[in-house]
Amino acid sequence: MKDKRRPFRRLAALIAGIGLLSIVAVCIVKFMPTSERMNVLVYFGMTGEQEEPSFGVPGEQVAAVVVEDHIVQERALIQDGNAYLDYTVVQRELNSRFHWDDSVGLMLFTTADQVFEIAPNSTMYTVDGESFDAGYEIIKTTSAGMFLSVNFMQKYSDLKCTVYDAPTRLVITRGSQDITTAVVKKNSAVRYQGGIKSPILTDVVAGVQVTVLEQMENWSQIVTEDGFIGYIKNSRLKDVEKTVRETYYQESEYTSIRLEGRVNLVWHQINYPEMNAQLEDDISAVTGVNVISPTWYFLSDSTGEILSFADASYVERAHARGLQVWALISNFSEDVSTTTLLSSRAARQKVQNYLVNQALTLGFDGINIDFEGIAQEAGYDYVQFMRELSILCRKNHIILSVDVPVPMDFSRHYNRAELGKVCDYVIVMGYDEHYAGSDIVGSVASMNFEITGIENMLTEVPKEKLISGIPFYSRLWYTETLSDGTASVTSEAVSMERAEQLLAENGVTSTYDESTGQQYAEWTSSDGRFCQIWLEDENSVAQRAALVSQYELGGIAAWVLGNEKDSVWEAITGQIG
Repeated sequence: MKDKRRPFRRLAALIAGIGLLSIVAVCIVKFMPTSERMNVLVYFGMTGEQEEPSFGVPGEQVAAVVVEDHIVQERALIQDGNAYLDYTVVQRELNSRFHWDDSVGLMLFTTADQVFEIAPNSTMYTVDGESFDAGYEIIKTTSAGMFLSVNFMQKYSDLKCTVYDAPTRLVITRGSQDITTAVVKKNSAVRYQGGIKSPILTDVVAGVQVTVLEQMENWSQIVTEDGFIGYIKNSRLKDVEKTVRETYYQESEYTSIRLEGRVNLVWHQINYPEMNAQLEDDISAVTGVNVISPTWYFLSDSTGEILSFADASYVERAHARGLQVWALISNFSEDVSTTTLLSSRAARQKVQNYLVNQALTLGFDGINIDFEGIAQEAGYDYVQFMRELSILCRKNHIILSVDVPVPMDFSRHYNRAELGKVCDYVIVMGYDEHYAGSDIVGSVASMNFEITGIENMLTEVPKEKLISGIPFYSRLWYTETLSDGTASVTSEAVSMERAEQLLAENGVTSTYDESTGQQYAEWTSSDGRFCQIWLEDENSVAQRAALVSQYELGGIAAWVLGNEKDSVWEAITGQIG
């Protein structure tokens, strides 16, 4: 008897087979790596530029630029076999010691003991008055900007720069870097992103070494030697290890002068020449201090003229009492545009030569630079000023120190890491957490402010060069309710003794404020103003001085002589040794 269900069974089997094939096909599509390749011109951002050079230089070639782990926006120029890098990239990322000085139309390059002067569109450069021929143009100026020879830059930078083709690109790596490396097990594809469906950037062969940027669960982000930044499966890597990349360049040594033991400095405010005669009286109760810094010099205009209250006999008398003298120069005059002064090489040199000559003539031991409120656009010129001054100080055995604000995003342009290299000491001004003119009431320097400032400085400045600046003053805050209901906030700086007098006059007893590490007091004055003060005293000073030993710093500095109680000196020496 014929089975009438057989055709239906065949149809069902056929449908099942088709379904199985569909599932297999879907799985193949899902799990099969794509062979799609990314357009490398698009990847390096070079689309269209190869066909239409943008620099306007005969025989030029445009190149992409890869710096370590990223592709920069700017392009390199290649002409006659020489590569030139956009000066913006050099200054921003590679070697800020190449400094274009518009006031003289020269590129300056500063080492520990020399300043190179390089004219644009020339093969010549000058060092200490002697001219040299590089054999190629060092600086090229084009319609697209200024470009620096890669050959010349490599001679004086811890960098390796290599040109690759297809597309033309300049790959730059830094020497002396902590990196992670790995060896590729077998021929593999490097993909644009992690995942088998991401397009292929390039291929690597078995045995080649790559730099590992980040390891994830199944994929690693890597950089190939020829500048491709992409992803490869972890299973394709072996011998993953942390190492230090070799040094490409040995820079000249930035020697520094060190005091025996820690610096214990106090600033001595000199407001007019006759105040120099008060030295003995002002330091009569001082113990433990080994450096005094008189505020002798003031920038008086934007060309480098200086007002001086300096006194040779002051130096002799201080030395007779075992004190070094580090003369301070400030920029607090309203007649001075520090930005204008720093941008002029003539003005910079005028100030530098004057200060060094004063040190040699009067016999003081060091120079303390207290330029505050540096505008962001003046940051490069400010650091260049310090580089140039450091050469003169180094050659003449003069200690160079600089005062800088606590690290904040808005003060990044002070380039504390570079200052920590070129200066003998860097003093972090750990005060003015709340300052005159502010409508926010608070401590001049809470413990958290001090600690955070020190810890952030130590990420950029060697501990043995870092000096912690502390205040000897408090700020008395007045809050007054105006007729319109708004609050008016004013303040004044007061010495330790004056603060104690104010509490006694108003019958107030202070209490300890855990949040600031200081004694705190408040009261209402006879005229109805609400008064608040966070007190600096021997206890707050001792806590701050203890941080010097805790963080193994180079020393401590106090602003300002005359605002302290006699008991603070023992508090300091008892903590810093």
